Amino acid sequence: MMRLEKIDSNLLIKLFEYATYELKKHREEIDLLNVFPVPDGDTGTNMLYTLQSTLDEIRKVKNKTIKTIAEAAIKGSLMGARGNSGVILSQIIRGFCEVIRENEYIDTKVWIKSWQNATRVAYRAVIKPTEGTILTVLREGVKEGVIASRETNDITLIMERMLNKAKESLANTPNLLPILKEAKVVDAGGQGLVWIWTGFYEVLKGIEFFIEEPIKEKEEKIEVKERPEVEVLESYVITYQYCTEFIINSSENTDFSSFKKWLESQGDSIVTSEAPGLLKVHIHTNHPGLVLEKALELGSLSRIKIDNMAEQHEERLKEEINRDSITPLKEIGFVAVSWGEGINEIFKGLGVDIIVNGGQTLNPSVELLSDAVEKVRAKKVFVLPNNKNVILAAKQLENIHKERVVIIPTKHVLEGIRALYEYNPRDTWEILKEKMEKSIERIKVGEITRAVKDSSYNGLKIDEGDIIGLTNDEVKVAGKNIETVCLDLLSLLVDGDSEVISVFYGKDISQEEAEKLVNKLNNQYPSLSIELLYGGQPYYFYYLGVE
Repeated sequence: MMRLEKIDSNLLIKLFEYATYELKKHREEIDLLNVFPVPDGDTGTNMLYTLQSTLDEIRKVKNKTIKTIAEAAIKGSLMGARGNSGVILSQIIRGFCEVIRENEYIDTKVWIKSWQNATRVAYRAVIKPTEGTILTVLREGVKEGVIASRETNDITLIMERMLNKAKESLANTPNLLPILKEAKVVDAGGQGLVWIWTGFYEVLKGIEFFIEEPIKEKEEKIEVKERPEVEVLESYVITYQYCTEFIINSSENTDFSSFKKWLESQGDSIVTSEAPGLLKVHIHTNHPGLVLEKALELGSLSRIKIDNMAEQHEERLKEEINRDSITPLKEIGFVAVSWGEGINEIFKGLGVDIIVNGGQTLNPSVELLSDAVEKVRAKKVFVLPNNKNVILAAKQLENIHKERVVIIPTKHVLEGIRALYEYNPRDTWEILKEKMEKSIERIKVGEITRAVKDSSYNGLKIDEGDIIGLTNDEVKVAGKNIETVCLDLLSLLVDGDSEVISVFYGKDISQEEAEKLVNKLNNQYPSLSIELLYGGQPYYFYYLGVE
């Protein structure tokens, strides 16, 4: 093995190519390193998506120097970043490239400084860095590289030491994070970094082996079950023309249940929020007058708002067609990440301009979110990530669109819906931001899904195929029956302050099954208002919201 003291532009490109190749080979293996037995193991996919976007951008460069390659890598990794793991990887790439781009070639000193900067930038990207993750693997690997650089100028030997230390650090991650030990896995992001560094090491050793197609341009794209795309406005068929909102002011002991049941016969996208003597209603209907007359039987009405959605839809289409023409900007617009036919319709009804399909198992990239923001004709664009793994990607929009975007850190679509319910066009964006952020603290969210693997968590023995109930990203209940698990989970969510239970049923649950569950809930919680809505979400039988 020849001594290597300098890396030029050609070798730098190979580093990215072989790292992408190794990550592609081991993507599924990394995806399976999921702590929870839920269908969201996508760390390997997100890291690969990010790295391939980096490579795409590098290949567009005509005059390939260290500087142009580094700048392309920074741009490609940022725009392609997907999920928390992808964003962290993009920050590692950014930190590495910020140093190397100032040099004609990479020697030992530059190599070490670049990785030290990568560590600093990656740690800064995470609000509360956790040890036992990719950050630990990176930091300890780089620290070993610093020690090795004092003993040799051979970058290959230094990389070998870094890689070996990273593997050692990865094996130790379960001892730093109890949740990894309980799940009997190592950190997925750390494993991804080890495979990236494995690709680097193979290149530096001078190993030439045939890479099957993955670094050919036509084979670069990752195949996913459903590529997230921005909703096409033209495909939005309006069944009910009038978006109608109002508040019923009645006596404290008024029972609104019959009225809410009647509303289901009058339209769709029904969202209600109840407090003693008050009922806030949102509905799409063809007969707003009839709805208001029926509501008047229960009390006085306030904050009445009726919009003709057919006219709004036509205006939106005109905006899309004439995007480049000068048109007035509204004050506030909305982008929401969502997945599920019914939930998408609810978001549209609540005024969301652009819906980006995505969520659990399918995190949209920074580029996709950025494109959505650009489509919104508004001075301020509020972005609702609606998933904990999308928040970090959404935060990158602040670097791209600066003050134009406002990120509301919603971790679930139900939080997003609750936040949008606070929208009042008379409010300034600062007031709306404060109201939205406070509102998401008032809802507790539960999820019912099927375990995708055998596991043990929180003292629960879970078999593949079991029904599990989660809240706050923790498995709380498990069993064999969907309805039973729902009831068990709600018993943990409902307390003395609870007033409303919202049940969103997924695409694998029939309306009859959902109504049967709601009947049991009405019997079990007679003093609470129970709402049933079609969500159409994949993978999750039910989303449960408790306020």
